[in-house]
Amino acid sequence: MVGHIERQSSDLRPLSAPAVVSKVLSYPRHFLLLACFSVLIGVVSRLHPARDLSVSFALYGALHALALVLAVRRHQPTIWGKCRFVALAAALCVLAFRFGAVARGPFGAAPGNVAFYTLLGLSSVVGAASYATLIRLCGLYALTITEIVAISAGCMLAAFVSLFTASHFQALGAWWFAVLWWFTFSGGLWYFDQPSRESEI
Repeated sequence: MVGHIERQSSDLRPLSAPAVVSKVLSYPRHFLLLACFSVLIGVVSRLHPARDLSVSFALYGALHALALVLAVRRHQPTIWGKCRFVALAAALCVLAFRFGAVARGPFGAAPGNVAFYTLLGLSSVVGAASYATLIRLCGLYALTITEIVAISAGCMLAAFVSLFTASHFQALGAWWFAVLWWFTFSGGLWYFDQPSRESEI
C-alpha cells in the first residue's frame, strides 16, 4: 500500500522513505490486547468510578497506544520509544477531552441532545485525527490524509453510537465510549492495511 513505511526507526522518529508494505501490525495480537483492556477498564470503572475524567481519558489513550506498539511487526521500537509514544497518546486523549469541555459554551444553547452529540462527535474527530497524525509522525504507520479523514469519520459515528447506547443502559459510562472508539480506530487501521487494497491506491 502506498504511504506505508518500509521500516520503523528504533526510537520512533519519523522516516521519510515511504514504501509498499503490508500488515504493519499483528492484528490478532492487537485486537486481543484491546479486548483484554476493554474488560479491564469496564471492571475498574464499575469498582472504582473515576472522579476525574481527565485521568480516565489519559488511561484510555495510553492503553490503546500500548496495544498498538506491542503489535508492531517490524523493527520494534525501543522501550524509551514505546513509553514516549504511549505518553504522547495519553496526552492527546486528555487534550481532546479538554477541547470538548472548552467548546461546551458555544453549544450550550442547542436544543435537546444536539449539544452533547455535537461536542462528543467533534472531540472524537479531533482526537482521532491528532492520534493518527502522531502515529504517522512517529513512523509507526504512514496513514494518508484520506485514510485519516475516513478513520476520524468512523470514530465520530462510534461516538454517536456510544452516547446513544449509554443513554439507554445505565451500566455503560465513559469506558464504553473508549471501547467503541478503540475498535473503530483500529478497525480502520486494519482495513487500510489489507494487501488487497494495494491495487486500489
